[in-house]
Amino acid sequence: MVVGTVQRGVAGLKPLPETMEGPTMSEQRLIRKYVNRRLYDTAQSRYVNLDDLRELITKGSQVKVVEQATGVDITTPVLLQIIAETQRGNAPLLSAEFLATMIRLGALDRDPELPARLDRALKNLLDKQSPVATGTGSSGNASIAATAGYAG
Repeated sequence: MVVGTVQRGVAGLKPLPETMEGPTMSEQRLIRKYVNRRLYDTAQSRYVNLDDLRELITKGSQVKVVEQATGVDITTPVLLQIIAETQRGNAPLLSAEFLATMIRLGALDRDPELPARLDRALKNLLDKQSPVATGTGSSGNASIAATAGYAG
């Protein structure tokens, strides 16, 4: 009888718990990436995979991924990897044209304020979407932006 979930067939990993308990949504979850490419959740003292990180983020947790050997923050590349894996076989979140434009912008001397402006544009877009029931706020609803981690 198998207990838990086997993670991508990698021997030695602990089974996934039924819940992803740990720090509250407002706390940042520290994930360490070791030279063997394994990700370690310091809050739960267990190895995790990209699907586990996606689930944590989907539930509202903030994550920070650092290389164990150097302490370098590699959160952005890991999040991009999660997006890339999510797009396989699913309706794409980002179009090929959008991604090609982002690559071109990265090759140019660009405006240093561009990342902040893109973040604000996404937050504004999400704020204009229909509210999502979360049981918070005076009306019992919160914006999609707040649900997605963009606190107003």
